[in-house]
Formats: sequence, structure tokens, C-alpha cells
Amino acid sequence: MNIAPAIHLTEQERIRLLVWKRLGVSVRLALRAESILLAAEGKTNQQIAHQLGASPKTVSLWRRRFLQNRLEGIEREAPRGKPIRSN
Repeated sequence: MNIAPAIHLTEQERIRLLVWKRLGVSVRLALRAESILLAAEGKTNQQIAHQLGASPKTVSLWRRRFLQNRLEGIEREAPRGKPIRSN
């Protein structure tokens, strides 16, 4: 069983995440913010996924992106696969 890395927030990060969650700047950003807030409370990816109706893989992705790039890591959309070129 993999153990997700702990998340420790600064007060400024916590405030920004709460604003994103409550104001619903976008549904996706609000979910990411809530996921990070729950992770900071010590919840597992499985618990967060169940609570938010997301997949554990998605929760893990956003936790990892937050740890790598903090707020900036979840503010932007994750890169998707290569675009399909039409001829």
C-alpha cells in the first residue's frame, strides 16, 4: 500500500484554497482546492476520492502537482495527451 505524502499548508495557501473552494472560480479548481484542503487534514487519497466523487488517481495527481508546484500546480489544467492532427 502506497502512503501519500503529507501536505502542510501555509496560512496564505489555506486562505487561497478556501477562497477557490467557496467562490467556485471554476468547478474544477474548487474540487482541486477541496482535495488539497482534505489532504492537509490527513485524509487519504481514497477517502478524498470517495468524499468528492473523484477517482483516487485524480486525487493523487493533484496532490503530487501541489507538492511539486504548490498553488500554481493546481491552478492550471494538467497537460493532456498530444492533440490529434488532421491531414
